[in-house]
Amino acid sequence: MKLTNNTILITGGTSGIGLELARQLKKAGNTVIVTGRSTKKITQVNESDPGLITHVVDVSNESSVKELAIWAKKNYPDLNIVINSAGIMRSYNLLDEELSVTDMIAEISTNLIGTITVDKIFLPQLLSKSEALIVNISSGLANLSAASHPVYSATKAGVHMFTSALREQLDYAQVNNIHVMELVPPLVAETNLESIVSTDMPNNMSLKDLVAVAISGMENNKIRVNAGFAAQMRQAGQTSPDETEHQMGQQMLKKYFPKGLL
Repeated sequence: MKLTNNTILITGGTSGIGLELARQLKKAGNTVIVTGRSTKKITQVNESDPGLITHVVDVSNESSVKELAIWAKKNYPDLNIVINSAGIMRSYNLLDEELSVTDMIAEISTNLIGTITVDKIFLPQLLSKSEALIVNISSGLANLSAASHPVYSATKAGVHMFTSALREQLDYAQVNNIHVMELVPPLVAETNLESIVSTDMPNNMSLKDLVAVAISGMENNKIRVNAGFAAQMRQAGQTSPDETEHQMGQQMLKKYFPKGLL
């Protein structure tokens, strides 16, 4: 797929992976729309990257996504690429009696339900294009659950499953104009998922390198891009998932909860 002269929507595009993708795709000659739920972050993007188009959207809210689709169809009818980058990553102590279930559900609503909602609502517009693309961003933790991030791991596994199902339904319906790609990042420095995910974590990947690999995958119609260490996580998830999850889980729990869980 040629990544020039497209109109691209990137949810969660005000920071991290989404913003860097937006910058690089804009530089390549595309019209790029970035969304976020924070008006403050949208204003910051307007100031730092005036070439990007912005719109405030809460992907966990169906009405907000429907409003976005109506706005996009009216103002940017050539929109043919949707990239779901909106995400929340939090560590949880499930043994903590004061842990809020509401907070946990909010993570599901953004990471998984938000991705499903955006894909479903924008499908009619993408079906009308000669060539279109959906990119759903999951995580290496879709292949191996992190005990320190139980909800995030579950949502990203859900994104992986939903993306595969969507691709297969389009294939069964003989829809050949929409490519569906899953981008599977490892730990990435310079994102705002959680401050502890930074350059001190092992097997991480720079934001610049991740975006370069992602764009290459989009250009070559890849169905899945396991970037960096995520490729090894996928392999481990297929060959020795229980042992690897246990070792990784204990290591991450010690890092996030050094004083224990009880």
